Amino acid sequence: MKRLFSTYVCVFLVVLLVSCSKDSEYSVDTNLESAYLLQDQLPTRSFDESPNGLYHGAVLSASTTSRGKIWVNIANNGAYNALIELTSGETYVFEVQSELVTPATVTSVFNFNGNEGSFTIDVSDFQNPEITGLTISGQAFYSHLAKSLSSNPASVATASFYGSTDPLFTGTWSFIADGTVFSPNGDNGDGITSVMIVYDGQSYTDTIFDSFDSASCLGNSSYVPTINSFGVQGSVASDYQTTAFAGGMAKWDISYDATTDTYMNYRSCATEVAGTFSWTDGANTVMTLGQIILD
Repeated sequence: MKRLFSTYVCVFLVVLLVSCSKDSEYSVDTNLESAYLLQDQLPTRSFDESPNGLYHGAVLSASTTSRGKIWVNIANNGAYNALIELTSGETYVFEVQSELVTPATVTSVFNFNGNEGSFTIDVSDFQNPEITGLTISGQAFYSHLAKSLSSNPASVATASFYGSTDPLFTGTWSFIADGTVFSPNGDNGDGITSVMIVYDGQSYTDTIFDSFDSASCLGNSSYVPTINSFGVQGSVASDYQTTAFAGGMAKWDISYDATTDTYMNYRSCATEVAGTFSWTDGANTVMTLGQIILD
């Protein structure tokens, strides 16, 4: 049975008390310029089983189709900073709120501030990090992210969806591969470990995915959904999936070959103009058809 987690935006202030020491050599990097390079920074191997390290995920607006990716650095290189890149081209950088974080400090909750926003991250369960209170330019966002591993860093893909039978049925979609399921089909893809959908001000997270029959196209009758499929950055292979959200159930197919810039259905080996979905309400009386478009 699928597990579904529904969350509501709640913008709040968390006061983090951090002890400081003038003698500490472990100070926060206050140069926000270094945050712009986070997408190129690699996870430190010694932090793979620690709250310290790099976190990577998606950010999706609670009220619009604005979306993008986030990188959060918790002492991976001794610094505490973060980067958000939206698909519209804007970038935002953040640093931890406290002036110093000392070796004696024991905390797993960090407040990050930037010129255009703020958020709080809780890494007490570093395999399930949580971001709350995320705002960018006064707009509330949801975020879903994963701990990035040195052996196989996390990967993220974002998308938007549009109802063709109901133009108001519009929202955003994101995929995360946390790096723990590498090459499940033997073709160097990264197994998708979570999907987050935002629709009508609410977010929904799905963590269960079904293998699908792609024998006629890929020679695999039990293909595990992946991003960076076939070892190609940006490719996706995730057909014949279901996700419950907004009180109903969506059946969806989203596969994309980045080498040819072509949407595919790998079950039938047919090209598509976009990913597709059909959503049916809980009473099974209303159906909405639409498209999923990758960024």
